Amino acid sequence: MLSFNYRTKQCILLVGDIVTFFTGLWVAVLIRQFQIPDITYIKSLLPLFGVVFFCWIVINYISSLYDIEQVTYTKQYYKRFTETAVISFVVGIIFFYLSPNKDIAPKTILLLTAAIGYSGSAIWRRSYKNIFRAKRLTTNVMFVGYNNEIKELITLLQHQPEKGFKINTIIDPEKSIDKEEMKDIEIYHGLHTIRPAITSHHINLVVIAPHLRKNVEALRELYELLFWSVEITDLTSFYEQITGRIPPSTFSEGWFLDHIKNTTHPVYNRIRTILDYGAGFLLGLIFIILLPFIAIAIKASSKGAIFFTQTRVGKNGRQFKLYKFRSMYTLAPDGSAEIDGVQFAKKEDVRITWIGKILRKVRLDELPQALNLLKRDVTLIGPRPERPEIVQQLEERMPYYPLRHVMRPGITGWAVINQNYTDTLESSLEKLQYDLYYIKNKSLLMDMSILLRTVNVIARFMGQ
Repeated sequence: MLSFNYRTKQCILLVGDIVTFFTGLWVAVLIRQFQIPDITYIKSLLPLFGVVFFCWIVINYISSLYDIEQVTYTKQYYKRFTETAVISFVVGIIFFYLSPNKDIAPKTILLLTAAIGYSGSAIWRRSYKNIFRAKRLTTNVMFVGYNNEIKELITLLQHQPEKGFKINTIIDPEKSIDKEEMKDIEIYHGLHTIRPAITSHHINLVVIAPHLRKNVEALRELYELLFWSVEITDLTSFYEQITGRIPPSTFSEGWFLDHIKNTTHPVYNRIRTILDYGAGFLLGLIFIILLPFIAIAIKASSKGAIFFTQTRVGKNGRQFKLYKFRSMYTLAPDGSAEIDGVQFAKKEDVRITWIGKILRKVRLDELPQALNLLKRDVTLIGPRPERPEIVQQLEERMPYYPLRHVMRPGITGWAVINQNYTDTLESSLEKLQYDLYYIKNKSLLMDMSILLRTVNVIARFMGQ
């Protein structure tokens, strides 16, 4: 499995946190009682603290503390780490307050456990990279063939060695590589050099470019590797694994028929429907509670309506009205902020009001979409709906763009948590790659990951 090394690193990090948390509990009891903790008392605490520690692990995940490439020694990282520790402590207090077992309320022990446990976790994260540098946790990669996607992957993996892949060799029979750009990578031009290069560079993984899958000589050489202890995969699968996107080079009617059409699962869809209605009622309740306060703030910030409706394209190309709190100045007669025709929203857009910036940061501007959820215009997780005018422009440039309309659009989605504003053709293509990846790979586990990462965006005021 291509992600084995990366998952192994995450598991090592996770196990280290679990050890530090339980060690923190033991030391906290030691400090509190001024003696070696009694094993019976420790056992009485374990069931409750086990639940608390599970919550802490989930909070760590939401805060991206298990995203290996984000584990750094920067001030920003430790600020996020400290915020996570404080949130975990507060969650612990709430848990013990709500716990039916009122005989155990170890407030002091909880405080000491959180302080010692997260301090130990911080020290653990300072030292973990020495473990991750071990050669056995690094996969040596050979590319057979070369194209733009491979060039993109090389750049990405060189900047993110934490993913555990090292590009050692490229077999370039077309001689299309500028060796000045690949100084740290060995380049071979003959397909007959595949096996000798694997031996010389201790290659673990061979990635085949699509255009060589019909090359007779390449297939003959690769066939011999079936008897070698080396893994072989295609570029499409590897690209998806590393980027979380579908590579543009695979876009074809045949590929989409194989991978997009048969992604419907009745049980999964039924669960999704239940979740949509549940989320719709919950968001609707929050909407009703916050409506008076948000309405007053919007009216105080600028002239115009409280709500803003806009036509969007939904499943199978059906158009519907999307509801939002107005977050921009009213500049046009129709209540929109556009005076020069339809345009993309941009980062730091000057049309956004001061209250609009706050609403967008915590995604409160999207609360009225609870009505869209209940009307089944949208689903909780899926591709974000675009405006008909923008869809038409993108369809003219990207013939496969309508494929993102095979499912209902979502309030949040895979592209939302992985990408910022899409205000260019290139970024729109990247967004399409993310959307098609989600449509191809959607599952309850993936949906849960997206929801948790969306919570992180909201909690850290990272909305846009």
